[in-house]
Amino acid sequence: MITESESRLGSAMSKVFVVTILVSFGIQAFLIPTDQVGYNETWGPALSILNFVLSFAILFVIYIGTKLFGGDDNAYVNVTGTMAFVAQVVNTMPAFGAIGQENSIGETFLTTNQVIDATSAATSAWGVFIGIFGIAILRSTKANLIPTYANYAGWGGATLVIVSTIGFAYGILPEVAGFITLVLGGLVLYPLFIFGLGKAMETASTK
Repeated sequence: MITESESRLGSAMSKVFVVTILVSFGIQAFLIPTDQVGYNETWGPALSILNFVLSFAILFVIYIGTKLFGGDDNAYVNVTGTMAFVAQVVNTMPAFGAIGQENSIGETFLTTNQVIDATSAATSAWGVFIGIFGIAILRSTKANLIPTYANYAGWGGATLVIVSTIGFAYGILPEVAGFITLVLGGLVLYPLFIFGLGKAMETASTK
């Protein structure tokens, strides 16, 4: 089980994650020209902060979720939770890489877009780790703590995140299908699952 303070923190961070990922997507979808590729000078600084905040928030959800659903009797949740936590830390580290490169005062070897491409390539398996962790939680004996809607969303989101990650990496997903898979899994279903984990944490604390 988790403490009352962990319950409050996990629930709050799940909401922060959902809000910031929607705001980040909204900026990229509606405020940045669709024909622009790479770093946007106007919205890049804001996106860097938003992406750091959402990454920071989900780290708390992963840690507390691992403790709640893994505990002392589920090695699979504990191991996959540790893997997801480390993968998320690595994924968070380059959060200010693009803006830092853009505002560098010295000569640089790489362009801002090259830095973005390099860090994205280095963290390309992130979706697989996050997806496997979600499935491990959903298969745990405490999965009944998760609201029904979040349970279904978790299975769909985790599966689609894994499929889109591998599909894009190997080039086996058509562009339109890949985009739909990525948005449905990573923007709709998995955030809904994270929100549901926050709800589960609200009801599972020990005083």
